[in-house]
Amino acid sequence: MLRRLFFRLLLTVVVFVLLVAGCNVVISSFTGGRLYSDVAEVPHYDVGVLLGTSPRTRFDDKENSFFVNRIDAAEKLYKAGKIDHILISGSDNSNDGVSEVDAMKDALMGRGIPAAAIMLDGKGYRTIESVARLDSVYHISRYLLISQRFHNQRAMYLASHIASHAVDVAGFNAADPTTFFSKRIFVREWFARVKVFWDLLF
Repeated sequence: MLRRLFFRLLLTVVVFVLLVAGCNVVISSFTGGRLYSDVAEVPHYDVGVLLGTSPRTRFDDKENSFFVNRIDAAEKLYKAGKIDHILISGSDNSNDGVSEVDAMKDALMGRGIPAAAIMLDGKGYRTIESVARLDSVYHISRYLLISQRFHNQRAMYLASHIASHAVDVAGFNAADPTTFFSKRIFVREWFARVKVFWDLLF
């Protein structure tokens, strides 16, 4: 009986690992050729969609490197003339009580980007909501996502599967942080990719 229980547990673990790995492979391979890390290689887009995150980490209240690196990326793209407008999509009231979109707007304006070039969507509480609202609320079908590579991959996959019409979506990869906090985010991303398929199904 114990042996049978052990093999059932082992089978469950194997199936779960294969499920997680499979979801990650599908999403990672889907976006090949449409992700950029070099500003010079990016085609021109009227709208760059900056995906939101909090300026401070929730675990230890330190500067969030994901936030800083996304701001750096958006600044480079705008000043290089690769994007004309920046639509910031995130939470206007995240778990720590901070408006991600307002914090990002302030940071961009502090880098010399004019307010007239910045749009805010504070209802992008999750990535799937951000890309869905680009389609249903803003009716934007061609845009450049700005976030870390792993986040861009997931957002691009979602955008291509929930838009009501064909979309032309690419991503610009902000630098990945190397802090201990960032490692936990990367681990969480594996499971977030499984949830992508759950969300698309239900």
